[in-house]
Parts: sequence; structure tokens; C-alpha cells
Amino acid sequence: MLRMENCRKVYDEQTVLEHCSLELASGSILGLIGINGAGKSTLLHCISGAIPVDEGTITWKEQPVLDHPEVKQKIFLVQDEPVFAQTENARELIEYLSLFYPALESELFYDLLSQLKLNPKQPFSAFSKGMKRQVLMAAGLAAHPELLLIDEVFDGLDPFARRLLQGQLAAQTVEEGMASILTSHRLSDLENFCDEYALLDEKRILHQNSMFQTQQELVKVHLAFDHPIDPTMFQDFEVLKLEIHSRMAQAILRGSHDEVEAKLRKQKPVILEIFDCTLEEVFLAQLEKREELQ
Repeated sequence: MLRMENCRKVYDEQTVLEHCSLELASGSILGLIGINGAGKSTLLHCISGAIPVDEGTITWKEQPVLDHPEVKQKIFLVQDEPVFAQTENARELIEYLSLFYPALESELFYDLLSQLKLNPKQPFSAFSKGMKRQVLMAAGLAAHPELLLIDEVFDGLDPFARRLLQGQLAAQTVEEGMASILTSHRLSDLENFCDEYALLDEKRILHQNSMFQTQQELVKVHLAFDHPIDPTMFQDFEVLKLEIHSRMAQAILRGSHDEVEAKLRKQKPVILEIFDCTLEEVFLAQLEKREELQ
């Protein structure tokens, strides 16, 4: 299990992470979400041990990550902006990484590159950003880490590469119990692939939950009445978001589908539609709710 407890990170007197805590079990895929500049990349770098935290602890299976190479060998970070020497190629990269990752399977790496139609002998100077990300993701999967960290997962990947690498990641999650933390600006990538999500905001993890539990606890409703809506009709609900336009309303409410429907039916709406919330809707509603409380 990954356990990040009460961590703090400061860059040039600017606090990026503060009282930041996170947990993730083996065999789970977590989507890390947050606005630009929230600290997602910094958090992944801290978890990988690439940069130290100023306060707090980060452990993998109860072993500290920082200053323990044998633990770092079990964690692989795919950065948003892969940095390769222009004259280097994928063959040289995998030979270099094999020095640090004893479980690395070169055969899997070359098989993935073959399916992606990438030449392992071609210099990186001839590769696009998306091609470089494909190489690094293939290397990360071939390393068979216990914890895989991917910043801006699937960014710049074509549909075939996305499907291939998603499939390999899912297979290793099931077969090897690999855990993963993924970030993406395309929340639909995370919603359809992750077991749970965590919201990073105000320098810490504000909320962490399973995707299934979120869908059980939050619902989106569309309402219409034959009279102007009185906002007090929602006073018995925990409201994350509410928009009223005369006789129509849209809301995100906390509660089960059946519970919310039963309470709203008592208000005798002309139209009542209830939907599951998307991850993007949950994300925006939680941020708006936080701003209202400030």
C-alpha cells in the first residue's frame, strides 16, 4: 500500500503541498484531478522519490521511499514532458533503465514498440512528443513496477496507442496487482478507467473516493414545475451545485438515486430526471462549493 502522510513541499518559498495525505492499495488505479498548478506533478515526483518532501512521510508497503533505492525500483514515473538526449534511441533507453529496474522485461518493451510501429533504433530527435510518451509508457509497463505513476496519461496518443497501452496497464493491474496513479486534463480518460479518484486542491487532497461510491452518493437532477421555484425547497438536501431559472432547476445533490427521487417527488414536479454524475461534474461542483464556503 502507498501511504502519504501529512506531506509538505516548498519551492522558492512557495508552498506547493501542505498537510497532503493519500492512500492507495495494490491492484487499484487512482485518477488524480485538480486545476492547473494545483501540484499534481509535484505530488507524483514526491511519491516516486525523485524529489524529497520537506515534511511528512511517504511509504510503499510500509517502507520509506526516499533514500531507499530498493523501494524506488518498485516505482516508475512517466513524466508529462519526457526528456531524452536527441541522439539517444529506445534501445539505449531500455538498456539504461534495466540497470535500475531488475524486473524489466525487454521482450515486452520491444513487443509494445512493434505494435506501436516505433523503430527502437531511430533517434528521439525524429520522434514527436506523443511518440516519446509511447516509448516511456512502454518502458514503464515493461519495468513491471508495483506502483506506476503517469502524468497526463494518454496525452497526445492516437486511438490505437491509447487502447493498446490502456489494455496492457489494465492487464498488469489484474494479473500483478500493480497500483497506478494517473493524471489527465481529459477527465473522461480517468472516469472510464480508474477505480477511484482524489481531488488535489488548496495544496492537499481535499477528497478521495471510489468511482462507484461517488455514483452512489451524488446525483444530478433536472426539474421543472408549473410555478416559479422557491430555493428553500432544497433546504433538506446537501447541495453541491444549484442553478434555478424561473420554473426549471439543475442540481447536484448528495444522496442515493432512490432517496433523492422520493424526496423530490413530494414537491410534485412536472418533470424530474435523475442522472449519474460525470467525474468532470463532480470536480467542478466540489470546487464551486469550496469557493462558496470561503
